[in-house]
Amino acid sequence: MVIDYALFGDVVCFDTTYRINNVNRPCAPIIEVNHHKETVVFGVALLYDETAASFEWLFTTFLEVMKGKKPLTIFTDQDAAMAKAIARVFPETYHRICSWHLFQNALKHLGHIFKGSNKFGAEFKSCMHDFEYEEDFIHSWNTLLEKHKLQDNKWCLDTFQERRKWAMVYGRHTFSAGIRSTQLCESFNSRMKCYVKPRFNVLEFFTRFEKLLDDVRYQELESNYEMSQLKPALKMNVPILRNARDIYTSKIFDLFQQEYEKSLGIVVKTCIESPPLYEYKVCVYELQREHKVTFDSKSKRIGCCCMSFEFVGYLCSHALKVLDIWNIKLVPSQYMLNRWTKHAREGCVVDYKGRIVIEDPRQVVSNRSKDLSRNAVTVASRAAESEDASIFFARKMVELSLEVEKFFTKANKNVDDGYFNSMAMNSSQSVDNNDAFTSEQNEISKGVLDACKAKCIKRNLAVASVKGRRKKSFLEKGKKRRKNQAAVARSASPTIPLSRDNIPIIASVSTLEVIILLPYF
Repeated sequence: MVIDYALFGDVVCFDTTYRINNVNRPCAPIIEVNHHKETVVFGVALLYDETAASFEWLFTTFLEVMKGKKPLTIFTDQDAAMAKAIARVFPETYHRICSWHLFQNALKHLGHIFKGSNKFGAEFKSCMHDFEYEEDFIHSWNTLLEKHKLQDNKWCLDTFQERRKWAMVYGRHTFSAGIRSTQLCESFNSRMKCYVKPRFNVLEFFTRFEKLLDDVRYQELESNYEMSQLKPALKMNVPILRNARDIYTSKIFDLFQQEYEKSLGIVVKTCIESPPLYEYKVCVYELQREHKVTFDSKSKRIGCCCMSFEFVGYLCSHALKVLDIWNIKLVPSQYMLNRWTKHAREGCVVDYKGRIVIEDPRQVVSNRSKDLSRNAVTVASRAAESEDASIFFARKMVELSLEVEKFFTKANKNVDDGYFNSMAMNSSQSVDNNDAFTSEQNEISKGVLDACKAKCIKRNLAVASVKGRRKKSFLEKGKKRRKNQAAVARSASPTIPLSRDNIPIIASVSTLEVIILLPYF
């Protein structure tokens, strides 16, 4: 989670909808999207209540664990206690109210308006999302209130006071990964219900939650594998798309390719030249809505009034149209946001104690084992072609085993030395560590050599079996019957015939012995 937050923690979604245990304690996951636009989990908390003090404690603890890194944007529902805690702990973070929650609150407080007018819902959504200039938004909002006689409605007045948290005209300037609501949390909560139940205690909850995390991360592994094996289809074989396909993940490339398709239907209406700055007014063919695009021919910097790059992280169709006019066939590197690329996870992350965070220690050991095994098999396969080379390789493997064991022996010796030295200081007793190390090394060498001399037949030590656990096979039944017959024969003839040198004469190997040996071959 520390690694995920370091890489993708520029935007955070926080929600407390899901409840746990019999007294409905809020479960608060902190999530976002990764470079594949898939869910990634930064943390989860079980809260006692939903007061401002609880939220403030949670955010403060979260910041401490994440080395003080604050998100650029945080999405929540319309909760006063949550807003109060965010203002205290994340004063520089842009607090956004989920557009879906805001619309649901509008349905709750203005239900009579929704029933009386079929267009009110569409007009309300237009105020939330469609405007690029503040004066246009304010004019549209006032017109909406006048049309439906809501100038004195308390909920509308309070909502307008918080307009900077929900109106897109104010949110376009801050990166939000293209997210406008906490629907990501809602879908994660519904998924979480399949893993954890409200009746679980804390231990059961986190045990099952770890399973959920494993499945979420496995989804990213599948996306990475698919990305390495398949390339998204090009709708047009042009340089800018070929270059973007090599850099962006598959999901982001599909979105970028859609923007490029839109740029083909955009026309340039006017251009104001003031070298090296150029200002274009562009619009979609046969539509009146204009967008202003500025371009610096010297630094290759480009900006659009829709603020798509600032809000989503890749260039919009209006900017791509202007780049095409200037014969720029590759996206400038400053507009390739690293969090959307295939190499987003490259590099190391340091935790709050200054240590490099290892994503999965088990995977590191597994990768080392794979690399060493591959090299050893290559050398062994080559040595097997010659008898002398095989003998040489086997001898060197024994020596190599002894040398490798010394690393672990030294590590254990250092620990033991520290212990015995402390004991010696207290009891004034001296310990000969060199002799102990030599005897331990001899024991290890003896074990390695014995292992090299072992045959392929493995002895079956006495293993207790539980009667009645499974049905016995006909071989086992025959084995028991033959044992009984042998016992009867021994009791009938207790003397064993001896040879001239007093060596017992064994006529043949019984079928039982063959059956026991076969599985080990």
